[in-house]
Amino acid sequence: MIDFTDKKAVAKAIQYTNVSSELTRDGMAAHLKTCVAYGFQAAMIAPCFVSFAKTVLAGTGIKIASTVNFPTANDTLEMKIAVLRLLAKEGADELDFPPNPGLLLGGQEKEYFEELRQMAHVAHEEGMVIKSMLEFGYITTPELQAKAGRYSSEAGIDWVKQSSGWGKGGCEAIVEHVKILKANVELPCRVKVSGKVNTREKMQALFEAGAELVGTSSGPAIVDGVVGNPNAY
Repeated sequence: MIDFTDKKAVAKAIQYTNVSSELTRDGMAAHLKTCVAYGFQAAMIAPCFVSFAKTVLAGTGIKIASTVNFPTANDTLEMKIAVLRLLAKEGADELDFPPNPGLLLGGQEKEYFEELRQMAHVAHEEGMVIKSMLEFGYITTPELQAKAGRYSSEAGIDWVKQSSGWGKGGCEAIVEHVKILKANVELPCRVKVSGKVNTREKMQALFEAGAELVGTSSGPAIVDGVVGNPNAY
């Protein structure tokens, strides 16, 4: 558990996020500048900006995190793997991806697990950290949520996340979901949260429940001890 009175420690547990479709190159440059100023653990950005961020963040120690098939989750496994390899080539250090929730909801648990397993294998082959965004906005029962976390852990996923925080599947991060995930993963798999984490108090409550990393567009507000945009991700 980090010291929440230490702003630097708080920043190091935040992946500062901007994946807005209308974001311009200048807007991304400003986002990356903020990441450097605050010392965030990573810049979580859209795939189109990975190569740009690689240049801007060179030598800063700040990781580049991106995503694939976000937020619909239902590209083929082959498509997800192709994007993973491309992002690794362009300079991404970490990848958050949504395994297809329809597989788990429809009882295709072997296929669901295999998607997780293959994505973890390829990511590690490419030297990347990989996180599964489980989209609890779709997977709504505690039983299936527990299975999603357990399958992720068993498949070799590095981090599980209750949702992307975006769209119908991207529900708000809540303590109950963190507790379910924490109880169903084993190290080295750990818990990340996303979805309306917009105050330091909310972040601390989620961390006390077992989370260790947060993806949020309210990073500066959290570090500064003010309230971020309640409608943002």
